[in-house]
Amino acid sequence: MPAGHSAFALLFFSMVAGLMPGFWAAWIFCGLDFLLFLALAPSLFMTCRKTRFKVDSVEVAPVFEGETATVQVQVMAENRIDSVSLSCFRMDASLVSEESPYVLVNRGDSAMLTCKVRAMKRGAFTIGKVSLLIPEIMGMLRYGAKAGSVEMLVCPRPTSISSFDFLTWGSSGLVFAPLLTSGFARGLDFSGVREYQEGDSLRDLHHKAFARYGRPFTKEFEAERGAGIVLVLDVNGNTVRERSLQEDLIRLAAGVGAWFMERGILGRFFIGDEEIPLNVSDGGDSLFAALARIPAANPFKKVASTANHVWSPAARPMGPVLRLGLHREENPLIHKQVLVCSGTPREQHGDDTLLVHHSLLKEKISLNRQEDLLP
Repeated sequence: MPAGHSAFALLFFSMVAGLMPGFWAAWIFCGLDFLLFLALAPSLFMTCRKTRFKVDSVEVAPVFEGETATVQVQVMAENRIDSVSLSCFRMDASLVSEESPYVLVNRGDSAMLTCKVRAMKRGAFTIGKVSLLIPEIMGMLRYGAKAGSVEMLVCPRPTSISSFDFLTWGSSGLVFAPLLTSGFARGLDFSGVREYQEGDSLRDLHHKAFARYGRPFTKEFEAERGAGIVLVLDVNGNTVRERSLQEDLIRLAAGVGAWFMERGILGRFFIGDEEIPLNVSDGGDSLFAALARIPAANPFKKVASTANHVWSPAARPMGPVLRLGLHREENPLIHKQVLVCSGTPREQHGDDTLLVHHSLLKEKISLNRQEDLLP
């Protein structure tokens, strides 16, 4: 607190001033200040026990890289709390917490306290101590009462993709082309209607809704289970250079996954050989949460080589497979691959592999021609 900071600063000022010849009075102030601190320490533990409260919940919503999260704590005061604030401690060094303003909570009342935490990098971080800061002893010191702990998800910022013509390249693109048509995801069960969009099939027009509202509507059908593109993310790298590109690869996977989900063509999602359950109604939250939980790579830590690893899911995929990785994998189950690279590649691949330079992933890109994606 400001009063305690002033007293602490006076202690050091008095010690420095006492070094001046003949200025003995400074040592008197230094001694009195030191006795004050000796009295404050036990007094803090005696007064902090008088503050009683209950915490109902500690919550924080997922955010993207570079954004600021809001930690919320619902507090009920069992006695009057003249001043209380909220802050976070014992967390990753990449997280920066900002204390909330002090508020008054009367006895029996509830208050929602919030503090801001700025996230600089992707990951699943545990905030070990979410604390209520309560000034004690006339504002000289403050007591940090632990309200709980919470996990904070920082999702990768997705690469913005304007177009994805690479999916329909060559013979391997024939299996992707039907999924990009407006009639894809037509199932057997009628689920509802929506307003007509350019490209919708005329056979799906809902004539009764058109007659009632005077504008065209389109029928929607439930997609068959497992229908759509199978997206595979392989974050393993064989070299230090490849492992240093892991975060760029994860941002690209977030952008590609979001591009697929906007069009309703993402059927299954794998991180390595593990399939990630997707919730089509959450707007991509399950996809981003899975990407946030991928452990960060250490470029200088020696890991086992994955050069001979072949993607082998437990259930054989029914739809076309798109793999995102750091190196090419020879696998008959994979139809197309997008690789993140650095520098100028020494070899070129056919219509089933696209090389993307990592420096281009910071801006909006079009996954069209390979010469546009290399330096």
